[in-house]
Amino acid sequence: MTPPTTKALARAKHLSPAGAMFFMALGVLLFGVADASTKWLTDGYGTWQILAVGRVPALVVALYLTHRAMGSPFRVRTSFFRFHAMRSVLIMMTGYTFFEGLRYLPLVDCIAIAFAAPLFVTALSGPLIGESVGLRRWMAVLVGFVGVVIALVAAPRGDGSFISHLNIGAVLVLGSAFFYALTLISLRRISGKDSAHNILFHTSTATLIIVCPLAAMNWHWPSGPDWAIMLLQGMSSALAQLCMIKAFRSGEASMLAPIEYTALIWAAFLGWSIWQEIPTVETLVGAAIIIAANLYIAQREVHHARRKKDIVPENPVLPE
Repeated sequence: MTPPTTKALARAKHLSPAGAMFFMALGVLLFGVADASTKWLTDGYGTWQILAVGRVPALVVALYLTHRAMGSPFRVRTSFFRFHAMRSVLIMMTGYTFFEGLRYLPLVDCIAIAFAAPLFVTALSGPLIGESVGLRRWMAVLVGFVGVVIALVAAPRGDGSFISHLNIGAVLVLGSAFFYALTLISLRRISGKDSAHNILFHTSTATLIIVCPLAAMNWHWPSGPDWAIMLLQGMSSALAQLCMIKAFRSGEASMLAPIEYTALIWAAFLGWSIWQEIPTVETLVGAAIIIAANLYIAQREVHHARRKKDIVPENPVLPE
C-alpha cells in the first residue's frame, strides 16, 4: 500500500476557517503553558538541562509527522545536513537566550519583547536573502522598534548590575527574537526543497546532540513534581506545534496571524496567577505598538504576494 503524501493528508484533514482558528488559539495557549513551565523550572535548573529535556517531545512529534506523511517514522533522508546543523545552532541560541531571559523578567515582558521577531525578519530579509521590502514596510519596522524600545525601557531593572537603563533579561529576550528571525529566514531558503517533517526531525536531533553534553555538565536530578513540570513543558510545546501545523494547513496566514498575539493575554494571566506579576502600562503600550506594526507588515506581505500571484507567506511568528 502506498503511504499517504503530505499533500494528501492536508486534503484529508482540511479544516473550516473556524476550526483553523480554534487550533491556532489552542496552540498559542499551549505555548503559553510551556513558557510558564519553563519560567518555573529556571528557579532550580540550568538552561541547558531545560532545553535538552524540552527538545525530546519535539523529536517525538517529528517522528509522528514522518509516520503520518511517509508511512514510517524513520524515512528521514535529506540532502541538507549542513543546513540543518546550522539551523539547529540558531534554534539552540534562540531557546537559550529566551529561557535565560525568563530568569530575569516577568513572563508578559518576555512575550512582548519576543514579538520583535517579525520586525527582524522584515529588516533582514532584504540584505540576507534579497527580498524586496517596500517603503511602507520599512516605516512599519521603524514604528515597531519604537515599541520595542518602550518595552525594553519598561523592563524591571533588577539589582542594577547591568547598564542603568536596560535589564539583562530584556537584552537576552531581544537576542532570542533576533536568532529566531534568522531561523525563519533560513527556513525560507529551503522552502519547497525539503519536507516539513524532515526539517523538524533533523533540527531536533542535531539540537539534542549539541545540548545534551552541555546539560550533563550541570545536571540536577529533578524531584517527582519537577519531572511533572518538565513533562508538562515539553508536551505543551510539542502539542502546540501540532496544533499550529494543523491550523496552517487550512487557514491563511492573514487570518491566523492576529490570534498569535493572544499570547500576551495568556502571559499576563499566567504571570499574575503564578507569580503575582502585573504588567506595567509601558510594557502594554510597547507591545501594542509592536503588534500593530507586525499586523500591518503581514497585511502588506499578503497584498504584495497576491499581486505577484505568489503563495501567501507563512506567519512569521510561527514557533519552531
